[in-house]
Formats: sequence, structure tokens, C-alpha cells
Amino acid sequence: MRMCWIAIVAVLGLVVGPAAAQPAPDPARTGLGIRLLDAPSDRRDDPRAQVYVVDHVQPGAALSRRVEVVNRTGRAAQVSLYPAAAELTAGSFQVLPGAAANQLTGWIRVSPATLRLAAGASGTATVDIAVPAGTGGGERYAAVMAEIRESSSEEGISIASRVGVRVYLSVGGPKEPVSDFEITTLQAARQPDGRPIVTAQVRNTGGRALDMSGTLSLTAGPGGLSAGPFPAELGTTLPPGGSSPVVVVLDPAIRGGPWVATLTLRSGPLERAAKATVTFPDEAGQQAEPVAAEQLPLAKDPDILVPLAGALIGLIVAVLLYVLYRRRRRDRGDEGPGAQ
Repeated sequence: MRMCWIAIVAVLGLVVGPAAAQPAPDPARTGLGIRLLDAPSDRRDDPRAQVYVVDHVQPGAALSRRVEVVNRTGRAAQVSLYPAAAELTAGSFQVLPGAAANQLTGWIRVSPATLRLAAGASGTATVDIAVPAGTGGGERYAAVMAEIRESSSEEGISIASRVGVRVYLSVGGPKEPVSDFEITTLQAARQPDGRPIVTAQVRNTGGRALDMSGTLSLTAGPGGLSAGPFPAELGTTLPPGGSSPVVVVLDPAIRGGPWVATLTLRSGPLERAAKATVTFPDEAGQQAEPVAAEQLPLAKDPDILVPLAGALIGLIVAVLLYVLYRRRRRDRGDEGPGAQ
């Protein structure tokens, strides 16, 4: 299965800082890169589990993953590998500075701890996670980091470049906590530069953290106009029970309204949609009042698909059995003159 390279940490949203506003370097051409090489078979339909370590285990259990590190810095480098504590703050997944520790990092072992990589070379490391017996339930966060530390002879300082793979580990009973969320309001506004935006307030109503992505479309606008879809800004991570805004920046040409705004958001295989009628302010820097969002059903919702699929299979089996029954009766001549 094709995995995506994880870009520089600040670009990925693992660390929030001034670099987050810079264009993302292409990790296929430059810099230090890291990617997850494998994921559990029962999560093959979860896009997040193909990029991050996302799992649910019981106390006393252990799991193992492999990561690949690539050196495209243009020179040989010694790469340090280690776990670092992370937390969900202000709608972002943030890795703490250095090799900060928390409970989860104490369970993680990365081997080897260093890789000596020539320019353009790659290496593989194993990430073992062992959860002690008797551990309390809940979700914990960390990241597996790869770091190159360089010294500047002119400045006399060290400069570190590091990248990471996020770890979302849920601990508890045999059944994983349900993931779910709802879009509560949509709010139209204009940024100071005049660009229209729609801000959605999203609440995590489940028991696992969520990484939000999605699109917004506008329909039924002035003169019957439609626009979009427009991508939601990436980087919003919601802890269980948390709430955070998700922002969609629209085309500068969009004016006034009213418009019917339909927002579809997803986290892994989970998808939800909602709509509301919004009108954009005329002046830059202004915002309209938030509008309650109407939740929309989705045919691809796993909670809907499973019972629908079961009912459809049962119906097909019943029809086939009935056809076979009628055919056998006809072949034996059991059906009377009035049989159809």
C-alpha cells in the first residue's frame, strides 16, 4: 500500500510555530523524511492509520510498527530516533520540545536509536510499544521523531531538523471507543484582506481524537449560482469531548448571498456533513452571526452501511431460497394447475 512521506514537522502541524506559515518542502526532493511502513490489517480502510500509529489495545498488550527514514539533505548525516511527548492543544497536535516524556513515551522503544545515512540513502527502524498491565483507560499521544542536529561554526549554536510520525494510542477494554463528531454551526465572514471564509464549529462527541479534513460547496446563491468545492484548512485535531473551529477559505469573487453552504468533513473512514444558509458581509474584517447547522445523513456512513448491507444480503438470500424452492416444486410436479 502506498504511504505518504511525512513532511517537516512544523509543516505537518506536529509543532506549531512561525514555520507553519511557510510553503511545505517536497520531502521527495529535499530534507529529512519519515514514513510509516505498515499498519494493522483491521485498519486498512482508515487513511489515518496508513500515516500515523493509530490503535486500540488492552492493558498488558504490545504492538510493533516499522518506520523508514530518508536523508535527502544532500550530505551524509547521523539521524537520532526517539519518542517525544505530544498533546492536543488549541485544535492542534503538538509535539513538545526535545525528547519530552509522558506516560506513552515510557512505553515506546525505537531501535536502532541512530541511523548513519549517506546522502540520498534510507534506513528502517522498529517501534515497539508495550503497555503495562493494570494501565488505566484513555487515549495517549506521542510521536516517533527522527532528528539531525548540526552545529554552526560561525554562530556557535546547534540547529536541529526533525520530523515525526504521530502516535494515537487508546487503552481500554476489548471494544474500541466509538469515534464521532458533529458540525454545530457555520459562520460566514471576510478576512482583513477581503477573502470570504466559512468557519465551522466542530465538536468531537466520540472517544478518540480526530484529524479533520473536508470540503465546502456553495449552492442556491444569487441568480442560482454555485461554487466550490473548497478545501478545509488542514491541521485541526480534536481531542475526545473537544470543540474547535474548522476554516474554509473561499474564492475572493464570491459576494453577498444568501448561499446554501454544505460542509463535508472526515477523519479517517468517518464522515459527517451539515448545511446552513449563510450570507457574507460586504466589508473586509466583518463577520456574520453563526448559523445552526442542519446535520445531513450520508449513505457512506459506516454506522448506516453495516445494517443496510446486512439487510440487503438477507433479502438476496431469501429471494434465492424462494426461487430454488419454487423450481424444485415445479420439477417434482407439486404445483397445481393454478400455479404461476
